[in-house]
Amino acid sequence: MPKLKTSNIIVYSVTFAILVALIFFSLKKSEPKRVLPIINPSQVNALLVEEDLQRVGRGHRVDDFSLIDHFGKEVDSNLVSGRIRVVEFFFTTCPSICRVMNQQLLRVQKSFSGNTNLMILSHTVMPEVDDVETLARYAIDHDIDSTNWRLLTGDKTEIYRLARRSYFVAPNPDNDYPSVDGHDFIHTENIALIDHKGRIRGYYDGTDTEEMDQLILDIQLLLEDI
Repeated sequence: MPKLKTSNIIVYSVTFAILVALIFFSLKKSEPKRVLPIINPSQVNALLVEEDLQRVGRGHRVDDFSLIDHFGKEVDSNLVSGRIRVVEFFFTTCPSICRVMNQQLLRVQKSFSGNTNLMILSHTVMPEVDDVETLARYAIDHDIDSTNWRLLTGDKTEIYRLARRSYFVAPNPDNDYPSVDGHDFIHTENIALIDHKGRIRGYYDGTDTEEMDQLILDIQLLLEDI
């Protein structure tokens, strides 16, 4: 049986490798791009949605806001206009989940260092305690880069309204959910991802490393659309 020349073997091998590569990239290109869901109130756990919003199945946008950041500057929705935002609710003296959540958010921020298309918003749920000076000190103590992370205080009614009627991250105390010493109080590990159009695109447990890893991937996906 005649043997193939070495040169022919090389040609066949290269041709085969090229064909395999073409097939691989063709299949990869044909794979549909992963798309995050657009989340409306009707798709959220009913315990987190007030009754008048539970049937809203389309068109939900996060409400405008007017609060004060840790620089003492009045900020509103223009701060996040056209940007992706990651939203949490915390308080500076929290001895438990808030510390873990903000350690995880530091990872998120470092993953997108200097990217002004992303903004992290941390709303205090105890504005009567967490004034501007307290938040500013917290930012310094926790190495928070204010380029794309703001700590917010302000009117408690507005902050709680945002949590329950815009972001849906905390239950209403009327939903058989306990308050603290008879007072309304939000304490949640839920973190929301909002796209540049003000739509909810995901929820994540801020104390869970795997879920926060997923948040980083999902942010990258949304950034591709800006």
